[in-house]
Amino acid sequence: MSVYSSWVHGSSVLLERREAGSAWSESDVKNAFRGDPGDIVDMGNYVSFACLRIGWASRFIVFDSGSGNLPKSGHLWCHYAIPTPVIVANKRAEADTVLVNYHSNDFSALRIEAVHVWDGNKRIFAEGAATTGSFNGGIPAHSFDANLNPNVSQLLKGDIQKRPIYFGVGVSLLIRAQEAKDTFLEIRSVGIDFHVPD
Repeated sequence: MSVYSSWVHGSSVLLERREAGSAWSESDVKNAFRGDPGDIVDMGNYVSFACLRIGWASRFIVFDSGSGNLPKSGHLWCHYAIPTPVIVANKRAEADTVLVNYHSNDFSALRIEAVHVWDGNKRIFAEGAATTGSFNGGIPAHSFDANLNPNVSQLLKGDIQKRPIYFGVGVSLLIRAQEAKDTFLEIRSVGIDFHVPD
């Protein structure tokens, strides 16, 4: 069995608007965007999520969009499209493992709570994520040392159990804020290990 690993950089994220799943008309779309710029999502109750794309990651920050700087709670889905080998050497590829390289400066306040993997419009994996630990890929913050070898044991991993792939693969991450204030979460990269039967 051969292995094909495909990753995307953390900065390739797409944010899901709160009302996106039920938007069917112009007024629904306008309601989903609420006049916000593309990288800030208003969650209601003065809770906003910002996504800042930086060289090594996408940085998520939840903040009070009202008059104070109060701790805020809420959740947001974001999505990553993974380059997908569907057929390799006349054999159908199978998704085996989902991997996420991310870090939060306070896992109790801001974390990845769930990971879903989609094959087109069919969900092939859904699992909650650990709420503590280090998932920084073995490189804290960022590094300018091109020879630094990361510790890949510090990745968030999920076992997809070799599901055959028919379409394109997407990974959806649920980011949860729980009384977050001056807290950030960085997603550095997201990937899938595929297997191709011999």
